[in-house]
Amino acid sequence: HPGCGTSFPGGSTFMDSFWQDAHTEERRENLFYPFASSEEWQFSSWCMRSGLSMSTIDSLLSLNIIKRLSLSFRTARELRAHAESLPGGPPWLCEHMKPDYPTRRSIHLFYRPALECLQSLLSHPLLTPHISFVPRKVWTSAARVCRIYEDWLSGDHASAIQDKLPEGGTVLGVILSSDKTNISVMSGNRMAYPLLISLANITPEI
Repeated sequence: HPGCGTSFPGGSTFMDSFWQDAHTEERRENLFYPFASSEEWQFSSWCMRSGLSMSTIDSLLSLNIIKRLSLSFRTARELRAHAESLPGGPPWLCEHMKPDYPTRRSIHLFYRPALECLQSLLSHPLLTPHISFVPRKVWTSAARVCRIYEDWLSGDHASAIQDKLPEGGTVLGVILSSDKTNISVMSGNRMAYPLLISLANITPEI
C-alpha cells in the first residue's frame, strides 16, 4: 500500500531500557544479573513460570541437592525480589468502581494503561520480525482474479483505514477479547472478567 509505514527516530525498545536501568554496570560483567549465571537464570525462570506457590518454591529451595547449587537466593521471596529488579512492563493500576446499583462486595478494577501495553508489544525484541505495518492485497495469480485473505492487513478494512490517514501514517489494529475467569474455588467463588489486548499487526501464528 503506497504512503504508509514511515519510520520516525527517537523511540526506545525494551533492550534500551534493559541497558539504561540502575543495574547496567553489573550487566556489563554478567549479562544475567541479578542472577549469577545462565544456569541460575534458567532455573529461576522455570520456578517463576511453573505456577508453584511461594511455599512450594521455599520447600524446593530447602532441599540439600538444591542448596549445593550455591544459588544467589535462598527463599522464594528473594527469588521474587531478583525478578522484580529486572525491567518490567506497563505498571498495574487499581481503581475502586462505584456502580449505579448496590453490590455485596466492593468492585475494584485492576488494569494496565492500554497505550503503554501497545508500546510494550511494539518494542518487544522477540516480536520485531513478526510485526507488519503495511496493508496489502494478496492474489492467487498475476491475473488478480481471486483474493487471498491471510490476516487483518490483507483485508479491505485495513486498506480502507490506511487510505484515510495522512502520508506516512501507520495502521495499528487493536484486538480486545474477554472471558469470565474463576479466581477462587471454595472460598467465595470470586470471578474476574479480564480484558486482553493485542495487535492485529502481529503474525497470527505467534
